[in-house]
Amino acid sequence: MSSTRVTVSAMCSSILLLCLAAAAVQRASAADAGAAGRGGILHIPSADELARARCPSRCGHVEILYPFGIGPGCFRQGFELTCDDIANSPRLFLGNSTIQILYVGNGENGFEASAVHFGVPTISGTNTYNMSWEAPVEGVKVAGDSNHLYIVGCGGGVYLHGHDTNDPIGFCMSICLDDKETMKKANNAEDQYGVGIGWCSISVNQDVRAFGFMVGRLNDGVSAVSGEVLSNVKVFLAEGYKFDTSDIYSSRVDERNVDGAFFNMAITDQPSCASAQKNKATYACNYKSDCLDVPSGGYACWCASDGALDNPYIMGGCRQGYNPNSKGGCKRSCGNISIPFPFGLEKGCYALDKFRLNCTSENITILDRQGVEYIVANVSVNEGYLNVQATQSNSNYNDEHVIVEAIMGRSLTKQDEPLNDLLYLSEEFDMKMWWSVENLTCSIAMSKEKRGMYACRSANSTCVNVTHGRGNTTMQLGYRCKCSQGFEGNPYTSNGCKGNHSVFPYKLSSIAHMISHST
Repeated sequence: MSSTRVTVSAMCSSILLLCLAAAAVQRASAADAGAAGRGGILHIPSADELARARCPSRCGHVEILYPFGIGPGCFRQGFELTCDDIANSPRLFLGNSTIQILYVGNGENGFEASAVHFGVPTISGTNTYNMSWEAPVEGVKVAGDSNHLYIVGCGGGVYLHGHDTNDPIGFCMSICLDDKETMKKANNAEDQYGVGIGWCSISVNQDVRAFGFMVGRLNDGVSAVSGEVLSNVKVFLAEGYKFDTSDIYSSRVDERNVDGAFFNMAITDQPSCASAQKNKATYACNYKSDCLDVPSGGYACWCASDGALDNPYIMGGCRQGYNPNSKGGCKRSCGNISIPFPFGLEKGCYALDKFRLNCTSENITILDRQGVEYIVANVSVNEGYLNVQATQSNSNYNDEHVIVEAIMGRSLTKQDEPLNDLLYLSEEFDMKMWWSVENLTCSIAMSKEKRGMYACRSANSTCVNVTHGRGNTTMQLGYRCKCSQGFEGNPYTSNGCKGNHSVFPYKLSSIAHMISHST
């Protein structure tokens, strides 16, 4: 019975070499950004404008959605695509690169693409290779929470780091056994971090437009395994990979074993929504859409209606967002719980889908979003929060602060879905859930363009910016409405804020008290 041998010679020295050499990384030149931006536009086009420019709507079976496009006047700067329609099956590519786009979805702020393969050179006497990658267009970033950098082969290691810095992202090493069957049995894990058998992977972890990496070879890693000559190591970026020992010996990884890559998009000509909204000439979001800051830089647009056919980057691309007018005859209670507008139980009775509540046959009010259920104990519409309790089937919170998120793209989160991202424990009930109407500041919500969907309908109401402090920064979460001082009621309905008469006697007594002390 033959023994199982692991090729680990020179492993420690190679790891040290990889880490020490990181400071001397020589980055490959990036694609010509100027060429990719020619013919791009910076205003918000209409569907008619794109049609007049004869913008292609498809390439093969893949639909093309603005801000992506092909040809002058058909894409926003930083989002150019090319279509190879010479072949029998046309293929869509990102810029002038070899990254093939497989699917672009409305409202996802991202797209599915083919895996990105890197050719690792083989130079006699050289065991370390410094390489880098940069997105071929400006508005695209690797989705860090979805993608991994994989290495397949024997005696190879990869050190992944930031593009503009040497800050480490991760390291892994692939080693081999001298028995194929043993290697197959050792590869039951979906991902192998650190040291793997025949392959390993590094999670990218963060959205990046570019990154650098170093590939190191062990001297023993190019020796024969079971009498067969090994090929070079293969390095590629993908969402997933199913290891097959035949990939070690072939010149390329079998694409049937590889899941494609996912890329997020962001408008990067401005660093944030706040700065972008100051320049309306180049602001990318149509007036019915929300703007969201992208943590890695830039911003993205999102239709409040959250429809599969909506496009926040073109004029009229979003369906009606906040509806300030409820239909008549709405049921406004569930058991002993009052359901004031903008909340509601039936279609047409709530202002946005995120304000929709359910009333069970037992007269229990439920907030149900994407399988997460909360029992609503009270709606404080003037103060901007719900008192809620988690159902027994919901164990999605275990801390004082809870985040409820809806994924946009992959790592971009819309912060007011289902209501807002800020929940905290309350003494009276399990939790308080605070909300904002839309992710807009009060000044923008009250602007001429947004006035028709402005939520504060009572003449005696005022707009309040909703913010949340995290560390040393304050996040803008949107706006809500509140009755003006001296008034109480519902600021979201016409004449909903009524005068608080109990304040008047208090003011009289205060005046009398001041007069008596002044004489």
